[in-house]
Amino acid sequence: MVYFEKGGPELELGENEIRAGLQHALDRLGPRNKVVAVPPDITRLHSQAGLITRLVWDYYGEHLTDVLPALGTHHPMTPGEIGRMFGGIPGTLFRVHDWRKDVVTLGEVPGEYVGE
Repeated sequence: MVYFEKGGPELELGENEIRAGLQHALDRLGPRNKVVAVPPDITRLHSQAGLITRLVWDYYGEHLTDVLPALGTHHPMTPGEIGRMFGGIPGTLFRVHDWRKDVVTLGEVPGEYVGE
């Protein structure tokens, strides 16, 4: 299901268009009691993910319970980087994922199954 689409090679969305599109998409999803946002980290600063995450915070308020920047193998974001990218979102919502220590194997998918 497509929740929102607008674009083209010459189209650049401003904050108002992003806000309207995001609100439309989230309205279509319906109410949520507990939301976690998983935006990219500071290495993708120009992706508008910081703005989008702030707009998600504006939309959900206290129902946005966690923001987990997707670090991959990058270093955790500093408080300054979080402020620069996500300014306005309470720092208490941010979670740090330590891929070296926090990953737990839940199971394995057999190669034969993947091959199908």
